[in-house]
Amino acid sequence: MVLEKLEPKIVWYIFEHVISSTPRPSKYEEKIRKKLKTWLIEQDKEKSLNLIIKEDGVGNIFIKKPPTKGMEDLPTLLLQAHMDMVCETDRTDGFDFFTQGIPVQIQENSEWVDAKGTTLGADDGIGMALALAILVDVESNISHGPIEVLFTVNEEDGFTGATELDVNILDIKSKFLINLDSGDLGGITIGSVGGRRVHFTKKLTWSNIENLESYRLVVSGLAGGHSGGDIHLPRANANKLISRLISSLTADFNLYISSWIGGTKSNAIPRKSIIEFAIEPEDSKMFKEIINKEISILYDYYKKESQTVKIFEPHLEINLSPLSLTKFLSANDSKNIINLVNLIPNGVLRQSFIHENFVESSTNIGIININEELIEIWIYPRSIYRSELHAFCRSMEQLGFLANWNVKFRPILAEWNPDMDSTFLKYIKSEYEKVFGNPVKMEPTHGGLETATIREKIPGLEMVAISPTVIDGHSPSEKLKIQDVKVIYDILKNILANFKSLQDS
Repeated sequence: MVLEKLEPKIVWYIFEHVISSTPRPSKYEEKIRKKLKTWLIEQDKEKSLNLIIKEDGVGNIFIKKPPTKGMEDLPTLLLQAHMDMVCETDRTDGFDFFTQGIPVQIQENSEWVDAKGTTLGADDGIGMALALAILVDVESNISHGPIEVLFTVNEEDGFTGATELDVNILDIKSKFLINLDSGDLGGITIGSVGGRRVHFTKKLTWSNIENLESYRLVVSGLAGGHSGGDIHLPRANANKLISRLISSLTADFNLYISSWIGGTKSNAIPRKSIIEFAIEPEDSKMFKEIINKEISILYDYYKKESQTVKIFEPHLEINLSPLSLTKFLSANDSKNIINLVNLIPNGVLRQSFIHENFVESSTNIGIININEELIEIWIYPRSIYRSELHAFCRSMEQLGFLANWNVKFRPILAEWNPDMDSTFLKYIKSEYEKVFGNPVKMEPTHGGLETATIREKIPGLEMVAISPTVIDGHSPSEKLKIQDVKVIYDILKNILANFKSLQDS
């Protein structure tokens, strides 16, 4: 065990041995679901917890725990987290997230836990660990009313668990929810943006063209990150850098695309993008002059340090190498693809005029992939306002029409607008500050949360979200702050122990 000396021991044990040791990619939660049920049944028998464990049709896991003596009349509290994780690696030998557990480690500074070359999965593994610890921790003598815990499937790729949640089968009673998937220590999340994945596709026609000069262009080494929580940071999108470089060429001569693969998740800022293409030999000299100049410009912007600005992308690498190719798209189709990607907005669309330092709307070109039949592009726009999300999606539909692309939309993931008058929020803030010892910030997040979608199933549900500090989510740099975990666990225990004061307010 790597994390056995960390406190609280029960939370870290669960995080390492129950959760991190079990594969749980989005849409493939079978192993973690089985592990959870088996482990909970063992804990229930060993500690006489009287747990009720249920599963609905989509695979969500729901657990009920009865109140401690004298707390029977308290309102039921629902703790919620998601089972799946974003799977990203920068290991040169790759990593099989479907069969391997996450290789957790403590950083040398002893302040953070991360993983060796992969996403850590603290999003939302630590949320699960905290909720499970609340259920099984008998040594802490936690006083509490009725507790409900909900673990959803496929949060990261479409909120499937929240969208298809069967409240009746699970018999969810609570009208108060604590989501454990958002917020740094010292902050309560009080709202979140909505989002909608947009899918561009275009059928392709291939030709065998000889006597061309072929190249592979690779943009790599970028920081990447969460396309919601990190979108405001000065981080480059590998797909956009490719389109920028190639678009500088298409105005002067013909270019023929053979392959393009960039990004792996619509909700992760792409760290790497690879395009293979060819030019006509007579354009070789001009091509090299232009591409080298443009590469130099990007290096100068992203890697040049000054007295006032730190390096944006210190590990950016742009490599151009020759290779042999014979199968290509036409010059017109190639130009059409480059133009479209170059025209699709990326990054922050608008800062909020209401909430300080909050991104109102954004978008991310997360995936580009060419296969035998078509090219597909996935983007993920977000906004706290449904009207702005609709307007942006409509503009993408129109752009697709003008460029002769097919554009389809995944279902809208609901936004959560803050309710500053919520008595539950005021109670959570009060109990949080008792433990934390300082004033707590209350802010919305530009990440998407399942809370609003769950509330559509449970009208009148009052909600907050809290979490230990997790940074660089959705990337191999993801890390979890060690000392925050104990503080959040103590806050949760405090909230449960004093829940009667909410009933009396």
